Amino acid sequence: MQRLRRLIFPLALAAALAVIAGVLVEESAADLDGQVFTSRPDRLQLLVPRGWRSSDQKSYPGMLLWMARSQPQGQIELTGEDFTRELYCSWPVTCRTSRDNLPAAKYACALRIKLEAQHLRVGPIQAGPRENEAAGVASVWFEYDDGRHFLRHAIAMSADRAFSLVLSAPAADARATHTRAFDQVLRTMQLLTAEETAQATGIDAAGAISDAMPSDAVLIDGAILDGGVVFQSAPPPAQVVSPIGPCK
Repeated sequence: MQRLRRLIFPLALAAALAVIAGVLVEESAADLDGQVFTSRPDRLQLLVPRGWRSSDQKSYPGMLLWMARSQPQGQIELTGEDFTRELYCSWPVTCRTSRDNLPAAKYACALRIKLEAQHLRVGPIQAGPRENEAAGVASVWFEYDDGRHFLRHAIAMSADRAFSLVLSAPAADARATHTRAFDQVLRTMQLLTAEETAQATGIDAAGAISDAMPSDAVLIDGAILDGGVVFQSAPPPAQVVSPIGPCK
């Protein structure tokens, strides 16, 4: 725990620390409607597994969603931050110039280097679900631990946002038990189109009240079934300069 606290890194690492701390105090700008979580500023939506307690409050800027389960103990936290040139240039050159073209993989590479420098046990980077790539938030994940906290950490990135999804458990077996729920959350991450973002506020183009998700989404025994839910990719924001480029 102390070794993790000594690390200094953007929100990707702060997410892991907050999952361990589990302290929530401030109001969030996001919406949590039953099992559907929507963050309008981030243009992001996902489904929360049944049986997990969830909160859209936050303990620091960038924290979007917190989920927990008691048996066995486990916590999942979601954060979001701007994908900027400053963030990109903070990554080691070896990560920025790696053969993997996914920004999420390069970000995970930079985070792994920080963690390994603190002598934590860090696993290899793995490809995320294909649903993320189709939804415009291609992802990767990896696992690490300090002997007392066992984490699975996913990085998902759009053209202008970087999201971290972190699962923490007090034992490797507990982490393995919650892997399915973690993967379900990650798999259902989608970017909202401009129209869907407007609908998420509860007002459609005609000024009528509208729902954030179709009513036929089915949730059974912790497994999220996509009955009738169509995940659509959102185009990147117009006139956004790519964060990837020369670093001074």
